[in-house]
Amino acid sequence: MKSIVIFFGLAFLSVSGCVNLSPMSDPSRFFMLTPLPQSEQSRPDTDKVNSVFLGIGPIRFPAYLDREQIVTRTAQNRLDISENDRWAEPLEENFTRVLSQNLGMLLGGARIIRYPWQTSQSPRCRIEIEVLRFEPNTRQEIELLADWALIDLSNKVPFVFKKSRIARQTGTKSMEASVAALSETLGDLSREIADTILARFRTDDR
Repeated sequence: MKSIVIFFGLAFLSVSGCVNLSPMSDPSRFFMLTPLPQSEQSRPDTDKVNSVFLGIGPIRFPAYLDREQIVTRTAQNRLDISENDRWAEPLEENFTRVLSQNLGMLLGGARIIRYPWQTSQSPRCRIEIEVLRFEPNTRQEIELLADWALIDLSNKVPFVFKKSRIARQTGTKSMEASVAALSETLGDLSREIADTILARFRTDDR
């Protein structure tokens, strides 16, 4: 009996010596959206928004994008969910923060606060966004599709309601290029919103 135990012990050591028991490296890669470059110029007449207190949010995403993994559209009705390429933080939070940074840069004089805010804080107006699409596809394209409104918080009535569709080419087939292009589409949406706000408050001042 003792010899059998010794035999199986030696056999186990022999097998385990052929197997790499070192921990495997994590293949995950983490990405974040980035704001417009600091060289981006403020829009003309930003002094018109010096007194504007602007709230950003809520911003809503479809459930298929509300996940850690990055989603790629492979066909009109088919999606690929990456196991290795992930968002470094919830996409809604990243999107909202970068949008706030972009608008702060484009509307130099405006005071900006992100949703949710305390009841003691009372923005003059709010940007509310429903994102419908925000992902790369297999044709090296990016699409941002969103409904958004600029809302007067004194009476909850929209100043403006718009539908935006923004598309960009990634140039190369890589997740780095895709996330960079996603950031660029968010920058384009930020410029569109900034122009709308400036036009609205220029009208108010006439």
